[in-house]
Formats: sequence, structure tokens, C-alpha cells
Amino acid sequence: VQAYNVQLAVSDDHVIIACQAHQSASDQDSFEPMVTAVVDAAQALEDLDGGHRQTSVGLLLADAGYLSEHNLTLPGPNRLIATGKSRDLHQETPCDDPAPSVARPIDQMRHAFADPDTQQRYKRRGATVEPVNAHLKHGVGLQRFSRRGVSSVTAELNLAAAVVNLQRLYHRGQATS
Repeated sequence: VQAYNVQLAVSDDHVIIACQAHQSASDQDSFEPMVTAVVDAAQALEDLDGGHRQTSVGLLLADAGYLSEHNLTLPGPNRLIATGKSRDLHQETPCDDPAPSVARPIDQMRHAFADPDTQQRYKRRGATVEPVNAHLKHGVGLQRFSRRGVSSVTAELNLAAAVVNLQRLYHRGQATS
């Protein structure tokens, strides 16, 4: 079994914005670098456009593997980080009173997930990143890395992400032609 953990940041229209491979079993430590990569990519797009169009990161959606007090309190875009399994999030009881400002960030996030609107917004995560993961594995064939070492695996991952993005752009062009 290969010991690489791959992270993807994917836009709502399934474009891979950032990707990273590392050897840590935990996702928590990869959240901050991925947020930085996403914000930097948005800024680079804005710079390429000459500042004519505001490119910003709206809402970050992350699964429970990224949940930590540190990741909830990082500066940057708004985020929803699951506080448990997806099936459990939908069983939270709705709560009309505001989250106490003195509560721990994790408790505040649990309170946020009690809101059905928040649950609906979070559901987009499964429809956004999971199809891209599946396409990388089964469409592109990236079920195993052919190279060894984190830098080599990262290079292979970046190439596969570029292929996926180019395919997406090509098919978008075909649809508009």
C-alpha cells in the first residue's frame, strides 16, 4: 500500500484549483497549506485578468478529517468543516438561537450544522470534489503512483490534475461551439 495522502481543492465547476501529496495520515495539517494555495490561485487569476474581474474564494467545504480548532480559526475565507460523518450532520436538531460567542470553535461549528441551510450548503462538497476524485482514479487511471518520493508523487499528481483541467476546458469549448 502506498503511503501517500492526496488533497484536492476543487471549484464548484469541478476545476482542480490546488492539489498536494504528503505522507501524513492526518488531513488536519494539510488544510492551512491548501487554503493558502486556493487563495493564491484566486489572486493569480485576478492578476491575469488585469483586475477587471473580482476573483474570490466564497465558501470552503471540508470533511471531518480537517476538523481542528486551529483550522476553524485560521484567517481566510469562510469555511464549513464537518464535525462528524455526513449521515450524522443531518440528524442535528435545528436551533434558532445564535451560537454563544464564548463557545469553542468546534462547538460553534456544530451549532452551525444544526441549521438546515448550512447542511444544504455543505452537501455541495460531495457533489463537487468526489466526482473529481473518482475521475482521477478511474477516468485518468491514477489509482497508484508510478514514481516514488513525495516530490515525484506531487509532480505526477500535478500532471494528472492538469490533464483533468484541460479535458474539462476542452469539453466546455465543445459545448459552446
